This record gives sequence, C-alpha cells and structure tokens, in this order.
Amino acid sequence: MFELFRRLKVMESQKAVVYADGRYEKTLGPGVYWLSRVFPRREAALVDVRLASLSVAGQEIMTSDKLPLRLTLIAQYRVVDPAKALTQVQNYVMFLYETLQLAMRDIVGAQTLDELLAKKNALSEELAQKVRPRAGEAGLELASCGVKDVVLPGEIKTLLIKTAEAERTAQAALITAREELAATRCQLNTAKLIAENPSILRLKELQVMAELAKKSGNTFVIGSAPFTKP
Repeated sequence: MFELFRRLKVMESQKAVVYADGRYEKTLGPGVYWLSRVFPRREAALVDVRLASLSVAGQEIMTSDKLPLRLTLIAQYRVVDPAKALTQVQNYVMFLYETLQLAMRDIVGAQTLDELLAKKNALSEELAQKVRPRAGEAGLELASCGVKDVVLPGEIKTLLIKTAEAERTAQAALITAREELAATRCQLNTAKLIAENPSILRLKELQVMAELAKKSGNTFVIGSAPFTKP
C-alpha cells in the first residue's frame, strides 16, 4: 500500500533540510517529523552540525625566495547554515579543503622561508582571516585552523643547521672577545692605579705572603724590600 507520509527522525547532532518538489522549504531541528510524499512531494537531507576536523596534508609549496617546503594544516569547522551548505556549493567539505589549500599557497608564496619559520603562529592567524569569510558564504563556521607540520627537504635542513652552527660560533667568539677586552681594561686600570700608588703593590705582596705562610706551616716566607718612590 502506498504511504502518503514518510517518517523523518532528526538526531540531536543533526539538522534536516527539507525540499518540496525539489525546492528548499525549511530547516528542521532535532525531533520526529512526517513528510508528505505527494502534493507536494517532500524530501529531506540530514546534515551533521557537530564540530568536525579537516586535514590538508602534504602540500608542496614554494616560498617567495624559491625554497620548497611541505605543509600540513588542521582546520576545525561546523555547519551553521545547513541550507547554504547544501545549496550554495556541491560539496561543502571539498569546498573548504580547496579554499584552505589555495589560501595557504597564496600566503606562503608571498613570504620567505625565514619569515615563515619565524612567524608560524602569525601564518595560522592570517590563514584563518583569509578563509573564514569564504567559509561563511557556504554556511560554514571556521572555528580554528593552524599549521601542524613544516617539512623541509634534506638539503635545506642541512643548510639551516650549518647556518645555525655558524651563528652560534660567531656569537661565542663575540662573547669571548668582549670578556678579553674587559679583562684587558681591568688590567690596564690596575696597572695605572699601582703606578700612581706603589704602596698598593706592597700591600698585595704582603697579602700573598700571609696566605702562603698559612699553607706552608713552619716554612718562612721572606718578602722583598718595601717600595719607595724615586
């Protein structure tokens, strides 16, 4: 027997987009409904509105300084307007994937490798700002997106390691030079102070003699004659 109505059950995590004779009619929330099968014929499409994740992995991109790298990003989104998501684009998941992919290529292609590595968080923020309006046009809300991995070719890694080692060596040499300069200045100041006050050297000598006497036990330490000014 032909049934005039069809039972529709919408779960808590879903919404139902109802079409009457092929035209959008309304969006239903969770619950149980009966849809007519004739005059007009109603059909419904269920859409999951929970937070979902999308991975855009292994994207080979060239930076502005012509260095290749491979990026993987993770985006979290949800469907906020099911009617738009089903009517504005053919496949809203693929639409978001391609939008993220193109936006990432535009952003990375406009920056050098050093800029990208130094501003990884800024890259994620710029990507979200670029993609969020486009996602909204398809009934989607971009909750977050971020760069998960940045993979560099082997020769680029080797070059970066050598550059980092050279920078550390140069920095260590600079620190050593500063310490040596400071020690030389200290010695010059001491020499100048002794030249102006010869008795300081005599006091230092007596101090050394006293320390040697403590360590030498019964040994006698004979100092030099006192300094006199010419």
